[in-house]
Amino acid sequence: MKKHILPLSLSILMLSSCTKILLYSYGVRNPKIEKKETIETYLEKEKLNNQNLFSLKDTVALQKFNESNIGMPEIRFYDKNGYLMLYRDNKKCNGQNDSLITFLDPTNIIKIDSTQNIFQYIIQLRKLDGNPVDSSEFKDYDFYLIMYWAKWVGKVNSIKMLDWEKSLAAKNDLKIKTIKVTTDYMNFWDIRKKDMAKIYSPRTKLVDKKKERAEENK
Repeated sequence: MKKHILPLSLSILMLSSCTKILLYSYGVRNPKIEKKETIETYLEKEKLNNQNLFSLKDTVALQKFNESNIGMPEIRFYDKNGYLMLYRDNKKCNGQNDSLITFLDPTNIIKIDSTQNIFQYIIQLRKLDGNPVDSSEFKDYDFYLIMYWAKWVGKVNSIKMLDWEKSLAAKNDLKIKTIKVTTDYMNFWDIRKKDMAKIYSPRTKLVDKKKERAEENK
């Protein structure tokens, strides 16, 4: 039996306040249960690269992610030894980090967090079909990049992720292992709908009101 946790509505909203304002402006929706095909179709529709796709392994991993207050969409860099690179200004909104992509160079010294290593972290990830990640895919790179996103975030995904992908394409002198990690609820989690978050943007409030009226008129 799959292990479930309490509803995630509060932890989902632990995103920074500036992140919430941005998401509400760009069509944030209530999360749905996704699968490999729906994720790939979404990325193709948004003209985003659909290679190297992963998800979190279960609701426990999602809870840990939400508690980290990383925000979405967001990117995190790791050096060639797999250590998290500390370059982010936590006083600013998420999605600010594309400027570092042009700065990436193995000779540049950036402070690291030796307690966070991508080679240990990947056990928290799964391929979109639920299969484990092959650790041999994460070898002999200059840098490692995780791009966090979710379908329910809305069109801000394509705005930021397209910028990041263009900047990465220009850095063809470096070996950068880039993966996209969706934090959507996945079908292989066997998640119950009552355990899923409700994200109250103006759009979702309007949808809920229409549903309530429809129920009242039955």
